[in-house]
Amino acid sequence: MSELNYGYWEVSIEKSGRLKLPTALLRALPEDERAAFYVTHGFGEHIMVWSEKAYREQMDFLNSLDRNLTRVKQYRNAFLRNTALLECDTQHRIVIPKPLMELYRIDKEVVLLLDNGKIELWNSKRYHEKFDMTPEALEQLNEEIHLGRFEAEKEVSGALS
Repeated sequence: MSELNYGYWEVSIEKSGRLKLPTALLRALPEDERAAFYVTHGFGEHIMVWSEKAYREQMDFLNSLDRNLTRVKQYRNAFLRNTALLECDTQHRIVIPKPLMELYRIDKEVVLLLDNGKIELWNSKRYHEKFDMTPEALEQLNEEIHLGRFEAEKEVSGALS
């Protein structure tokens, strides 16, 4: 397993939804989390593919919510709709369910983003439209994020004084 559980890959997916997971992605996961994954709706314009550990953490969160609240029930039901357990074949391929492929307009070229056992699966074109930026734009965003964090920390330390 890699020290860092992050990564970015551009890969092809078959029309049937069969996706070969990149070797580097699999190596970034603990060995016991490479054989099966859960697939769900994403939080945005992508599909989520979860390792078992990450999925259990998400389910622990869902199970901590009050099911008697209408908004919680809406969230749970929307999240769980089309959820599936995907087992890898011997060549480390999984098949993304057709309803999710259609809903998120997944076609031949996809982007995979690994973030601590959570894998975002994007239509490549949509991903690049949303996140491509110039080095200057990234620098500006970095400064805004860090400045915002610095200002928030200043407010907290001022309130504690």
